[in-house]
Amino acid sequence: MATNSPNAALNKDMTRHPIGTAAKVDAERTELTLTRHYAAAPEEMWAMLTDPAKTQMWWAKTRGQAKTGSSFDLKWLNVKDEGQGIETDWWYGRIVEATAPALLEFSNDMHGRIRIELTAVDGGTQLVFCNTVAVQEEVVLMSLAGWHVHLDHLQEALEGKSVHWQQWWDDFYPCWQQAHALYVGS
Repeated sequence: MATNSPNAALNKDMTRHPIGTAAKVDAERTELTLTRHYAAAPEEMWAMLTDPAKTQMWWAKTRGQAKTGSSFDLKWLNVKDEGQGIETDWWYGRIVEATAPALLEFSNDMHGRIRIELTAVDGGTQLVFCNTVAVQEEVVLMSLAGWHVHLDHLQEALEGKSVHWQQWWDDFYPCWQQAHALYVGS
């Protein structure tokens, strides 16, 4: 990992948070669930999920409004092409339900259905992230590892640190591999 990278100040220990779970919903779909506790109020967490300036610090570019029935599209920023980090095309989505600052649920043409529940707890917020997705069995643990890393990036964003996406593959692909190994070994 490059020490002079803009990502050098970000935590790269993917074992600091508990691993998530995967449960078959039916023959085609699996539900991925991760639970995290953050030392931030639900309102601050809501902004990290819905404000485009904040979402791209840890997750993806977003466009649309966090209102039930509105469009809510994602553009991934950590996709690799010929050794360079690139942006994807927009993945179209729609808000299924939005109740600020407690629930954001949306469907997405690439990632299925994502439901994020925020609950105020002593010292911050509990986040329960569920992604119901139709992927091949061998992709399930890869997806869990990906969400695990993004939710770690969220912790960093809450501390005012942003991922430098052009360097993601050099700096964080090894972290994704660490997270993936946790899931494979569980």
